[in-house]
Amino acid sequence: MALIGKLVSLVSRRTLRSEGHVFAVTPERIAIAEGIHAALAMAPMLCAAILLARPEIAFGAVAAFWNCLCDPQGAKAERLKTMGVFTALGVVVLPLAAWLAHWGYAASVVTLFVLVFLCGLTRSYKPSLGPGPAQAGLIASLAVVIGIASPEPLTGALAQGGYFLLGSFWAMLFCIVLWPIPFRQSACFTLAAVFTRLDAMAGHLETLDARPAMDRDGWDEFDTVYRRGVRMAIERGRALAAHDVRTSPVLGPGIDTAGRVFSALIAIGHSRRNPTVTIHEDWRPLLQGLRQLLQSLGDLAQQERPMADVPIAQANALLRQTAGRKDQVARAVAFAANAIMRLTAHIPAFAAAPLPSPAATPPTPFHIDALVWRHALRVAAASTLAYLICTWLNVTFAYWGAIAAIVVTQPISANTWLRVLERAIGSFIGGIFAAFLLTHLSGPVAMTLAILPLAAVTVSLRLVNYGLFVVFLTPMFMLLSDFIRPAEGLIMARLINEFVGACVGVAASFLLWPERANNGVTSVLSAALSANLKFAAAVRRLGVGDAAALDHLQSEAGLASTRLETARERMLMEGRWRSEHLEQLRELIGAIRIVCGAAAVIEVLRVGEPDAHDRQRADRYDAIAAGLTTTLSTPGATMPTPDVDPSADDLDQAVGNVVTTFDVYLGGMRARIYAP
Repeated sequence: MALIGKLVSLVSRRTLRSEGHVFAVTPERIAIAEGIHAALAMAPMLCAAILLARPEIAFGAVAAFWNCLCDPQGAKAERLKTMGVFTALGVVVLPLAAWLAHWGYAASVVTLFVLVFLCGLTRSYKPSLGPGPAQAGLIASLAVVIGIASPEPLTGALAQGGYFLLGSFWAMLFCIVLWPIPFRQSACFTLAAVFTRLDAMAGHLETLDARPAMDRDGWDEFDTVYRRGVRMAIERGRALAAHDVRTSPVLGPGIDTAGRVFSALIAIGHSRRNPTVTIHEDWRPLLQGLRQLLQSLGDLAQQERPMADVPIAQANALLRQTAGRKDQVARAVAFAANAIMRLTAHIPAFAAAPLPSPAATPPTPFHIDALVWRHALRVAAASTLAYLICTWLNVTFAYWGAIAAIVVTQPISANTWLRVLERAIGSFIGGIFAAFLLTHLSGPVAMTLAILPLAAVTVSLRLVNYGLFVVFLTPMFMLLSDFIRPAEGLIMARLINEFVGACVGVAASFLLWPERANNGVTSVLSAALSANLKFAAAVRRLGVGDAAALDHLQSEAGLASTRLETARERMLMEGRWRSEHLEQLRELIGAIRIVCGAAAVIEVLRVGEPDAHDRQRADRYDAIAAGLTTTLSTPGATMPTPDVDPSADDLDQAVGNVVTTFDVYLGGMRARIYAP
């Protein structure tokens, strides 16, 4: 596990730039034990199919694999609910689709459309901070396609449903009851990834020229790529701790500490580029000492080792070096070192910790909003059209085209392009691997010995990256298809079906109620302005004892800015990369980030409690935030120019710069809308 931990940290450092994209790589979510779970859950059904010479029993292995993909891990009740919903959906739609398809081609087409639509109504599309387990409704819609491709009379269809139920139930029993996996390894890998990215952020900061005009690209990278990458890694860790309370004793305090170190690095960066701030000549050794401390913490987390004397000694050394210092870099380093010292006192080890029982969550009422039913209709239409085209072309395993259409069609059109790209590359590489295996394997036993490790790797990578997931999914399912129903020309059939499914999915995303990213960019921008100015106002109002509240507000501000950056990049993916409007939006995002950084500086370097003047400034920030959001949402409204405070500090100037940049952006946006 120590070797895997080192690999996770290395990949996390290298993939920091991918954050905020659909193709993000999250190496800390590698799940080797879950992959072994999936392989062992599939094995009995495949062995039974071989021993009884009944290849259709392998439908149970497919069900077990799919149920492992749906497994959200975490609390037992949540796992039972999610996997149970999938089992219930699948055991209904698979035999129903197989039986109705038995009545002819027209019945197959109608059944495919209706059942995929109904499965789609059970899905949800909440914003996420990276990949998540496959939803039960998505996988159930794939079961519909498998049923359509396997028409049977009533008895045969019920037999398929029985195999599906047996495989799915066995997966639930094995994974949840007989061999539950402690989730602590994910917590340690997450902390290792976060501390590694903090070290990378500090290393980049160390290389930057203190004159931003001389190194604009470097500072822009610090403000966007590094801050976004670290913030999203921190928030994934926070979400993981909230998702499974068993990780909370280890992950919760570690993520809180990482958030404070993150604030300290932002403060150091803000101080270094400010020409009015005097930087002590030994700032570099202090930053290097902080990097060594972060590296030590990352190494311990990688190996799940107890908190050692080395990081404690390193933190104490930094506190001694910065004792009594008034310069901003020293005080920021001391802020980070103190946070780490509190962590070492709170968590004696990154390993064993008591496992509290999860708190019961109140049930939420079922509601289908417009996005859900529109996308369900879009996916149903795309899968049906892809199936019609592939059957018209008489391609082997035409249902693969319908599956490809279901998977690539996304609620936002730009995401569909990215999913098509990932799936195309993954399928191409996986197809080459599958061609090699199909030409060198003979007999069901050899196929089973290849399918099981492929399934283990596929599930292990399901939360890491979709493209890597498809690389191993492709040969696994091609071998499974050949196991159940041998056929010739699988490679060419796969390529044709994938091409048809991708083309239909893209067309459906752009032609059927397209949810383009610019449809929501105004609301995302409004949220980013509001969250960052709210954090700035809170820094002016709250004192040293309100660190938890400030941490929460800073987290919300950082996430809102990241969502805005992601919305802009998705608009670029939709083909508007030459738009001056998007360049103005980029400048505004940078100005918003500077507000958050200036506020973090005040929090980190605070001396004493806020006074009446600070509270007046906070009130002014609130008024500016209200004015900006109102102006953005009201056509024709103008933003009044705020009064200039003669004693304006960095944060006041940053807020004023946001107003100025916003005026430029708004003018460009309205000129574009009302242009003749």
